[in-house]
Amino acid sequence: MRYFYILLLLIPFLTNASEKNFKEGDEFQANKFEAIAVYLYKADASRVNTARDFSFSLNDFLNHATVDTRDIFKIRKGDTFTLTKSFRNGDIFEVNLKSQRAKREKYFVLSEDLKNSSLELIVKES
Repeated sequence: MRYFYILLLLIPFLTNASEKNFKEGDEFQANKFEAIAVYLYKADASRVNTARDFSFSLNDFLNHATVDTRDIFKIRKGDTFTLTKSFRNGDIFEVNLKSQRAKREKYFVLSEDLKNSSLELIVKES
């Protein structure tokens, strides 16, 4: 009977454990006002990703992964972007941003930020 209860408790975790996988060509649109940070340089995105992977202490994180705020763009409600290239086995993506506020078109985003955000995947009708 004990195993039945354990199995009953684990079923919701097993059914909701689907991993979000992103691929090149996916197009997203921000629907809420929460901001998602995209980086101007791939090196900035890879440093932040490395610091998150190794779970540095706060001081080490600030020393290793500090990014100049002029090199970060925040995606807001209504902005759309397309994933164009994948780096580091899908941990970092190059994106083409379609926004009037952006000073460039190409930025870099972390896949972890895409997973934890409320972006809507735009499905292309063919």
